[in-house]
Amino acid sequence: MEFLLRRGKADYRHHPVEITWARYPLKDNGHGVLLPDFSAEPELKTAWGMISPHRNGVQDVSAGATGFTTSFSMYLLVLYDVDLREGEIITAKAGVIQTWKVGVVNELSVEGECYAKQAPLVRADG
Repeated sequence: MEFLLRRGKADYRHHPVEITWARYPLKDNGHGVLLPDFSAEPELKTAWGMISPHRNGVQDVSAGATGFTTSFSMYLLVLYDVDLREGEIITAKAGVIQTWKVGVVNELSVEGECYAKQAPLVRADG
């Protein structure tokens, strides 16, 4: 299970994370808009990936009223064939079980060929 990241080689064998999520089928609401049909049985999906912190701009750590804040964000990296969509809630299992909300999913490409997808994550379990 490898990613093509730098010159065709990069992998997440050192920190693999199993992610799971449920996808409900879409149903027309009668006005031409497709919405999740929560009365139907969801399709359970599973994939392997890597969750890692990335710095947004200049590193910053500051004290606030609620504690420390940093300029780090968490990102998910998965293979190109994983069908992950913005707004989905995933469960990551790597020692500790964590729940995340997926942000905008971007395709990573080299010479026009998609090899992986990445998305920012926001904690969904408080």
